[in-house]
Amino acid sequence: MHTSSAIGASHGTEYGDRGLTIRRFWGIVFLGVSVNGTDIDVGLIRAGFEIASRRADHLVRFFYAHLFRHQPQLRGLFPERMDEQHDRFFAGLAHLVAHLDDPELLGRLAQLGRDHRKFGVTAEHYDVVGDSLVAAVRFGMGDAWSQETENAWKAAYRLAADTMLVGANDAERRAEPAWWDATVLNHRLHQDRTAVLHVLPERPYPYRAGQYATLQLPGLLPGVWRPYSIARAPHGDGILEFHVSRVSGGRLSPLLCDRVRTGDRVRLGPSSGTATAPGRHAQTAPSVTLMAAGSGWSPVKAVLEEMTSRPAPPAMRVELMARSEDHFYDLDGVERLKKRFPGVEFSWWHPRSRESPTGAARRMHAALLSRDDWADQQVYLSGPRGFIGEMAERLAAWGVPPERLVYDPQPRPRKDGSTGGHAERLLDPARPAWIDPAARGETGGPPQAPPPEDPAGARGRGGARTAGGRGEGRAGWSEGPAQGRAEGRAEPQRIPGPV
Repeated sequence: MHTSSAIGASHGTEYGDRGLTIRRFWGIVFLGVSVNGTDIDVGLIRAGFEIASRRADHLVRFFYAHLFRHQPQLRGLFPERMDEQHDRFFAGLAHLVAHLDDPELLGRLAQLGRDHRKFGVTAEHYDVVGDSLVAAVRFGMGDAWSQETENAWKAAYRLAADTMLVGANDAERRAEPAWWDATVLNHRLHQDRTAVLHVLPERPYPYRAGQYATLQLPGLLPGVWRPYSIARAPHGDGILEFHVSRVSGGRLSPLLCDRVRTGDRVRLGPSSGTATAPGRHAQTAPSVTLMAAGSGWSPVKAVLEEMTSRPAPPAMRVELMARSEDHFYDLDGVERLKKRFPGVEFSWWHPRSRESPTGAARRMHAALLSRDDWADQQVYLSGPRGFIGEMAERLAAWGVPPERLVYDPQPRPRKDGSTGGHAERLLDPARPAWIDPAARGETGGPPQAPPPEDPAGARGRGGARTAGGRGEGRAGWSEGPAQGRAEGRAEPQRIPGPV
């Protein structure tokens, strides 16, 4: 993929062999790029989408009306209530347009195609979705539509669809199931807010420590998938562990907390995620720090098990954060790991009595800042988006090399508290602004989300240092929708094709 930040005034000028084209469209200057040998006029697509997105609600409704009129059999792939689906479609389309020149886009699309098999998506669906997409954008652009614009949209969609099909076909060649059925072995609910489940898939389930799986309850809520981190390193017994935080207003998490019992059936989608433990023969940092907030503990727990079970494990530290002492839902699991791996240093943090959340955060930041070994650390982060964003920024300032800071990118939260998940982030980055084009930002993408909640702070226990701190913690440490990979990562609602 070729791209450049240089912008000139010439119309249709190409520079050398970089595949860079500069175009002027309705008074806006944009770039074109070449992706794997396919010319994609990104500037023309973005300029057209900026026009069409001013009628976003009409565009989306036209898309589904066109799709279901010409392919009525596809209506069963979608939920009865389409409001959220409309949001996801537009947000996903905006995200695709904004990232057409992202070097990582093709890999994400291939992963998306692999994952979409669990919705019953077939190769034939991609063509009909593409036809409806082009028709909808044509409708949204009105008189601004041209043959050149149509060619650009068709080329971009064809590249996306072909890449998703490559991912789906590759999974088929490897005989990877579209989903795995599993049996619940046990279920425990902590403080009526967090469930810990152990399930056993009928077939071997391949994954790496730190990854997550999408879950569905086919008997209670068919068609609704949510991503949850796997809280156990791979074992010979094949058992998987999941931590599920109850999300107010959520669809799946209340059922997983209240309705699921031992012996019930769940369905798993393929594993995903990049914040994984390095391979056993990979070169790692001499020391590793694992930091988790809320149920972000679940993938950290799996990475800890994997790395400490090796013949020559690195020095390990674990920093756990929660909004209150009662929110530490897996202390028994922590105690078992402490006994099993006595060389690992554990610290957990939460507000003291009558202490403000920002005061507790200052104490934790001061304790971490007092360490002088960050340049030699590999750090794993897991938890709510605000927590990851703040700590990643601080750790980089403290000297952690960027390549040693490991976490999965977190999506923006929605107004309803949900966020979106793994490959689904490509479809589901944020809830869009329907009317105000300015709220979508320069690229026509989704708006910035409002600031998250205030930090939960921390009280040092289990060896944590509690020196006074500097500065105040930022907002966004609340537990809840993020929960590692929790319900907040909304499922793609059975969307056929890259929409």
